[in-house]
Amino acid sequence: MRKLRLLSILLLSVSFIIVSCTKEGPEGPVGPVGPQGPAGTGTAGPPGPAGATGATGPAGPQGSQGPQGPAGTANVIYSSWATQGSWADTMITLPALGTVSRSIRTAPGITSTIIDQGVILTFWQPASGSIHSLPAFATPGHVLDAIFDVGKVIFYIADVATGNAGGQSAVGQFRYVIIPGGVAGGRGVNSEKIAEINGQTYTESQLKAMSYQQLCTLLKIPQ
Repeated sequence: MRKLRLLSILLLSVSFIIVSCTKEGPEGPVGPVGPQGPAGTGTAGPPGPAGATGATGPAGPQGSQGPQGPAGTANVIYSSWATQGSWADTMITLPALGTVSRSIRTAPGITSTIIDQGVILTFWQPASGSIHSLPAFATPGHVLDAIFDVGKVIFYIADVATGNAGGQSAVGQFRYVIIPGGVAGGRGVNSEKIAEINGQTYTESQLKAMSYQQLCTLLKIPQ
């Protein structure tokens, strides 16, 4: 009996010791972070969508001034279209044309220098609407042209058959264009007047050979 009691006490002690040994203790502190591992070698993903357009930035500094362009046609003078009145108010005689009928138009831009060196072109627009550079035939046998004096254009009609254009008149509108001479001396080798336009020289005959539309485009004047 005594042995049995001792055995029970021994078993009880062993059990107490086992329970005491298996009891979980408190959690320890977190250890330090380990070193970073090597970079991965995975494939790049697809590009994302384009972002919205950003705001406009401030204006940049002004650029340097460019070189000066060729001389323009700022000095060209052109009249408006107007009807000529008072034909045959005075009869004059011109060499090889006989007695002509004339009509005078005031033109302040015509100076003695312009007459000597510049080019003056005249145009006529009859009732039909087509524009003619002068000289032109007003009617069969009757030539319409112009001569110039300081401050005026003298339009005239000459009868090439009889030499007497008394009582004649031209119906329609007239205009003149004055192109100052731009070349030293103002004349070419054949004493022909020369004008410089947009950096290029033209003789008087070249300008007169142009159509009205071509001349307006060259001189940048309204038609």
